[in-house]
Amino acid sequence: MITGMANLAFKVDDVDAAAEWYREHGFEVRDRMHWNGLERADVFLGPLQFTLFSNAIYETADGPPLPEGFLHPALFCDDLDQQLRGHDVIFGPTIVEGPFGRRRIAFVNAPGGIRLEFMQQLNDGATD
Repeated sequence: MITGMANLAFKVDDVDAAAEWYREHGFEVRDRMHWNGLERADVFLGPLQFTLFSNAIYETADGPPLPEGFLHPALFCDDLDQQLRGHDVIFGPTIVEGPFGRRRIAFVNAPGGIRLEFMQQLNDGATD
């Protein structure tokens, strides 16, 4: 079962420039870092969190690059294996770690060219 939303993920060509734009417009930017071979930063717009990425974790070197823009919603679930049943999994499941703690994640295709990220928190890390 889906238990909450972590963030909305966006690809930007320049994470530093995008993060600075959000800062200049009064939003909080945290956790700017190199992560899993990517660049990332979290942006807090009131109750909504965007995560800016230089590339999607599911982008491959042998595929066409994804354009800048919306990538996917990241959704918490209480049982990743159960959540993935019947879906077309395009990446994962895999375990990732960061300022958010340790999570098991996977991505699926949904209608309209949308991707969904399902994640299960594996420890008491932050859930935002």
